[in-house]
Formats: sequence, structure tokens, C-alpha cells
Amino acid sequence: MPIHPTNESELLEAISEAEGAAGVLLAAYDALDDSVDALLHNIFHKDDYAVKFIVEPLLTNDGPLGEIMVRAKLLLGLGVISKEIYDDIEIFVTLREWAKVQGEDVSFTDENVLFELNRVNAIVKIMPIDFDADTISSLSGPMLKMFLGRHNQKVQSTIVLAITEIVNQLFKDNPLAS
Repeated sequence: MPIHPTNESELLEAISEAEGAAGVLLAAYDALDDSVDALLHNIFHKDDYAVKFIVEPLLTNDGPLGEIMVRAKLLLGLGVISKEIYDDIEIFVTLREWAKVQGEDVSFTDENVLFELNRVNAIVKIMPIDFDADTISSLSGPMLKMFLGRHNQKVQSTIVLAITEIVNQLFKDNPLAS
């Protein structure tokens, strides 16, 4: 029986409703962080009091398994996730750091952001993101605004689909999490 994070719909809704590229990238990271956390809790939290007492401190934010990449490495090492999923998580961690540094200056027209997004395996499978900077140079005013709005919505929707795919892969029939 597949396990799903209890707030999966809220996670995806947060990405869909996020404002701006930085907000979308931060929300995507949060969705992955919450999902990895939920999966680890499902794997390690058993009813036995001793296991809970020993494992709980490891899984807190300030514990040794507090960072998403450490958690993802553990899941990869245990064979719970594939190298593709691990790589996708790593890319979203990189994008989160970029968004935190750049703030509101992050754009879905930035070639660095598009390059990283197009490295995400889930995006490559769903729909690689196309963007031709020469196209916007020939547009002005309302046409430029409409084109950029449509492009941003397409990228945001693609990220929602990619995160959905990654979360589904994290929680697909996993014997360790039962």
C-alpha cells in the first residue's frame, strides 16, 4: 500500500499559488523537504518506545538528519529512492539557495534557472522548458507582458507536475516505510 504525506495537496497548492519565481522555487523545496521528512518518519518511527526515543533526536531539524541532503543520502543508501530522485532533490536544493540569495531578482527567464530546471529528471520526462530570449526582444508592451506571464505560468505548472512526480516516487510501494 503506497504511503503519501498527509499534506500532499497543501504542498502542491502552495507551489501553484506562490508568487514569483523565487516563491515557486522555495515552495517546491518545502514540498520536497516535507515529503522526505514524512518518508523518513514512516521508515524510522515505529511503535516501540525505545526506537522512538533513539530515532526522534536524529530526525529533528538540528539533529544529524536535519538537512534534506543528508536525509536524501540516507534514503539513497537504504535503497528507498533512486539516484534520479536524489539528483532531482539536489537540484531543487541548489535552486532554493539561488532563490534565497537572489530574492525577487530570480526569474524563469534566467538561463541559469532554466538550465537547472531542465536538469531535473522529472521535468525532462514531463516537458522540458523552452525559452528563446530572442523572442522577447521582438516584443514590447502588452505582448511582452502576456508572453512572460504565459511562460512563467508554464514553468510554474511544470514544477508542480515535477514535484508531484517526485513525491509519488518517494511514496510508491515502499517496504521500508510500512
